[in-house]
Amino acid sequence: MLHELDEELEARGHRFVRYADDVNIYVKSKRAGERVLASMAKYLENRLKLRINMRKSACDRPWNRKILGFTFRSNQEATIILAPKSQERFKERIK
Repeated sequence: MLHELDEELEARGHRFVRYADDVNIYVKSKRAGERVLASMAKYLENRLKLRINMRKSACDRPWNRKILGFTFRSNQEATIILAPKSQERFKERIK
């Protein structure tokens, strides 16, 4: 069902990551992020008849968000790291 969302995001030229119903869309500015978030929420609700959890949805820098327990480091390189909460859970499990 979300294949239509992928096609819509690609048609709009967005860079994104999606795994099941978790989606991160990457844009250049906060303003662009707010526009895309509003636009995608409207698309999902009107076109696909899905509800968005706005408490979990946000417009922020990639290194301030996580997807599937991973996040990005805020440097010039595209470095993917384990999110801090995921690191804590991992350490607790191996103790």
